[in-house]
Amino acid sequence: MSEISNEINQKLHDRVFVLLYQREFRDDPVEKLYEITFSSDFIMIPISSLVIKLTEEVLSKKEEIDKIIEAFLENWTIDRIMTSDKEVLRLAIYQLIICRSQASSIVIDRAIRIAKKYGDKNSGKFVNGILGAVYRKYLPCESMENGSDQASNV
Repeated sequence: MSEISNEINQKLHDRVFVLLYQREFRDDPVEKLYEITFSSDFIMIPISSLVIKLTEEVLSKKEEIDKIIEAFLENWTIDRIMTSDKEVLRLAIYQLIICRSQASSIVIDRAIRIAKKYGDKNSGKFVNGILGAVYRKYLPCESMENGSDQASNV
């Protein structure tokens, strides 16, 4: 995905988020959800296959990702997390730990932006806190190499 411009990359991730969110409420195939949701947007058709592929990859690892999220919740369950925050976390954790296709700082920054856009006033801080903890636990070598905590973007 590195050949995609930042603006298109942000739109791609916004769309993946929207599809993940919709899958919480509808059991339609991802391709159908994409068509229903974005059928009038002919400009973004070239990235549709990337959106569908990334959405399906995240969904295929949903249980594994949810276990990671649950490990960082204190006195809370994943069912109680706002749906938009949960989907942002799923996408970001997939990219941070499983896929590793982009720099952690980019993944975390993008997740916080999506959380702020679609969540409530505390979503950015909540997502940043969980991703910061995930980053420190699963990517400690990267954290030491950079000399700072990349997950303090808010």
